[in-house]
Formats: sequence, structure tokens, C-alpha cells
Amino acid sequence: MKKTLILLICSVSALISFAQTSDWNNGGGNPARNGLANVDGPQKDSLLWQASPAGIFGMPMFIEGNKLVTMRFRSATNAPIVCYDLTTGELLWQKEITGSTGRSLPIGFRNNQVYAVRFTESLHDTLYAFNADDGSRLWTSETTVDPSITASATFASNGDFFIESYFKMNRINHLTGELIWNTPIMPFVLGHVELSVYNNTGYVLEQVSGGYAYVAAIDLANGHKKYSHIINDTHPGGGLPQCPLMVGTDGTIYVQKQGDNITALTDDGSQLNLLWETEIFGNSPFSQMCIGSDGSVFAPSAGTIIKIDPLNGHIINTSEVISTHPDLFQLRLSATQNDIVFATNGESTVYAFSLDLHELWSDNVPDLNTSGAAIGSNGLIAVSGAHTVKVYTSAEFTAISEVINNQWIEYYPNPVIDKLYLHFSNANLISYNYNIYDQTGKVVLSGNLSDEINMIDLSNVSVGIYFLVVGDNVKQTFKVIKN
Repeated sequence: MKKTLILLICSVSALISFAQTSDWNNGGGNPARNGLANVDGPQKDSLLWQASPAGIFGMPMFIEGNKLVTMRFRSATNAPIVCYDLTTGELLWQKEITGSTGRSLPIGFRNNQVYAVRFTESLHDTLYAFNADDGSRLWTSETTVDPSITASATFASNGDFFIESYFKMNRINHLTGELIWNTPIMPFVLGHVELSVYNNTGYVLEQVSGGYAYVAAIDLANGHKKYSHIINDTHPGGGLPQCPLMVGTDGTIYVQKQGDNITALTDDGSQLNLLWETEIFGNSPFSQMCIGSDGSVFAPSAGTIIKIDPLNGHIINTSEVISTHPDLFQLRLSATQNDIVFATNGESTVYAFSLDLHELWSDNVPDLNTSGAAIGSNGLIAVSGAHTVKVYTSAEFTAISEVINNQWIEYYPNPVIDKLYLHFSNANLISYNYNIYDQTGKVVLSGNLSDEINMIDLSNVSVGIYFLVVGDNVKQTFKVIKN
């Protein structure tokens, strides 16, 4: 006999809070590219929504406010930009900007403008800005650019951004697309020189004659190179550096020389100084390091994540191996203030770890490729993969065991803003009708719960107190608060 679903809606943290400003508007989440966001991230596998757009693999994601932007790579000549509502999963707009001759590559998102490249690998691709509200074009730059498909812009304090062109680094006026300055650079691989910003200085990793890597400090006001420092080879003849460096919250510069070492440098205003070097193993192309909430450095080595003491370079902890191809480990790391480190392995899994690299939760996202866990200012975590976009919430969950045929249910959030979600452990055992009543006894919504994850859309319901009645023969009534 069908049992009645007893649904106890508890008061939990509101889902949306824009008190923070840690949007993921470039690779690494902030101008320093250090991956640390001052928000709380989800402590468990708490899927908020999932979409199934066509796409062969995941790509980097960009967030500002309540909008999520990424590319959906369907083929080399069919890869549009898509923009989603971050909290509901609604597709707001999509745009193909190449005339089916290449890929539409978003490179940054800030001040309600999406910056994108007509990516045809011509070495001189066109740069655009689009209105994030509707995808309409704001300007086309006369300066052509040459980023790689994994690269992203980073930003000055006034919103101007920095992006590579053919053997040059450019500062672009964000309002007009005009070139403010450029300076010569020498990449190891074209398109893979990504600037990282700290105060009024930018840092890039270049090469000098003989194939040596060095970090150059650039004055952001005029593009002049101030000074530089060579990065030592621990394993000569290793992989070509293709990973952006990052800057810690205290200004320490961290360089990942792939399969070779992690180097820490300080900048005293007149020169760069070596702080320490730590040996790593296994090539990790397109990887991104991060800083944890305790200031520690998290980086790839031999298919694992290592935690490094920022003062001396000592390895404090090491995760289990999370890659089936340690010599091609596309680890992308990010972190939140509630002591969580998020990682994607470039294959098929997104992870959440504690600061000591104990796994908290993980989820399958097929063919993540270079999609890291992007963090919104509301604490939502977004990842993408093959035919998949997933967003996880930091709102707390309440679970009830043995409610229906010994299965549990999770439901969230309450108070609710627009979408109320009900998550069952076994979708095959679900079939329950529900009605939602206002305080006058009028039915405002009704429907059936029959999926593993059920969404009740309350966006057209006025703010107030409602009563959710679940079941058929025997009914149970529970309070729901709509904010």
C-alpha cells in the first residue's frame, strides 16, 4: 500500500545572498587568479539544477551576479556562447559569433559585460563585448588577439582587462574596446601567457633564449616591464609551461612549472626574490592552482593534489590519486572561506576536499576537460561537461530516513525564493500528488512528484506563508515560507 510522504520543511539558510562580491569572472576567480572566494561553498553533494545542452566536453565557466556564461563546444565550427540564470538554470541567451567558421570563446565577465573572441586560431582573432542581459553587441575592438582556447582575461581595478595577442600583452579599455597599451611577450606556447594582477602590477610567465622560464613584473599603468626572475629547472626537458601563475592574498607569486616545481617569489618593489621551490611530478597542462582559506597552496603532482606550506614550501598533505592519466592531469582548483577546496580532474569527477585533503563529496560530470568549479557570489558552484551543466548549492539540507520504502529525501531551501527542490534516493519508488494552499485555503499550485529530483516552481507565487499538502488518502500538511 502506498505510504504517505511526510515532508517536514525546516527553516534553513536562504539560498541567495549577494553580500559577497567573489564572482568568477576570469580563470582563477579573481584578478590574482588564486581561486579563493570569500563565500561558503557546499559541504555535500547538493545539486541545485542540471541542464543537458549539447557539447562534447566542458569548458571554463564565468559568473557575475546571477548569470553564468560558458562555451558549449559541439564542433570546431559550432561552439556558441550560452548564458544561464545561475539559480534556476533557465537559458537566457546564446550567441554564435563566427559565422560557423570557428568557436565563440568567452574570455571574461565583469560589469555586466561578457568579453568574447571570434576564435578561429588565425593569430589575429576579433575581440567583442556583449551585454550580459540579452547578448547584444556593445563594441568590436580594432585590436586583434590570440588567446588559447583555455585562456581568459584578467582585470584592472577600473574594469579594464588584459589579454594576449600575437607576441604581445594588451590592456583593453572595457568601455570602448580601444587599446590602452601593449608590451612584447615571449610565450612558450602561443596564447598561453595569462596575466595575474596584484595591486598595480601584473605578472606573466615567459621564456628566454635557451628555453628558460622567467616571471616578468609589468607596470599596469603603462605596460613597462619592471624586472624579472628566472625559474629553475628541477627536471630539465620537461613539459612546456601552459599554466597561469597566481598571486596569494599577501602578494606572494606562485608559479607552476609543469611536472617540474612550484616556485614561490616575493616582490619587494625593486626586484623579485626566490622564497622556495618544491618538486612536483607528472605533466599537468592547463591546470590551475589555488590558495586555501588558511593561506596554503594547493597544486597538482603525479595525479594527486598536494598542500604546500606557503612559508617554506614543505608538502603538508597529499590527496589520493584522482586522475587515471597522471601525465596529462588537467587539475583545476578553487576554494571557499568555509575550508573547502574544490577540484576537477579534467576527466569525469568534481571533488570537494577539506583543507587536509580528506574527500567530503564528489560527483560524476562526464568529460570535464578544462571546466573548473566556478564559484558565484551566492556560494553556488558550477561545473560543465559533455552534454551537462551542473550547479550545486551551499544552502543546508535536511534529510529524513525511511520515509518512503526505506528511502531518504532531501529538500531545500526554506525559506524559498523561486524553486523548491525535493531530492529522493530512489526515483522508482516515487508517485505522490501534492497541493500548495495559501492562507485562505485556495490551491495555488498542484502536481505530482515522480522523479529523483523534483522541482516546484514558486516564481509566480506571491511572498507569504503557504501549506504544502502531500499524499492522497492520508494527507500531511507542512508550512513553506516564500520570500
